[in-house]
Amino acid sequence: MADDLTPYERLQEAAAEAAMGARLLALRTLRDAHWECVALEAEWRDRSAPGAAEVRAALTRIRAKLAPAVTVPWGDQ
Repeated sequence: MADDLTPYERLQEAAAEAAMGARLLALRTLRDAHWECVALEAEWRDRSAPGAAEVRAALTRIRAKLAPAVTVPWGDQ
């Protein structure tokens, strides 16, 4: 029961909840960045402007680095 917890135990619970919230926020941010790269890649797919190939390559590299957070968000458990 929560009333039986010491102040230290309540602090530990609060810290655990905050840590979980921070992990979820980080995961959402990584997912958002990944999908933004996907959208930008689609926008740049048919462009022939100078540097377009480099932009597409950079977006592909960024998306590849972010992909593990989207496909396996908690690592190898």
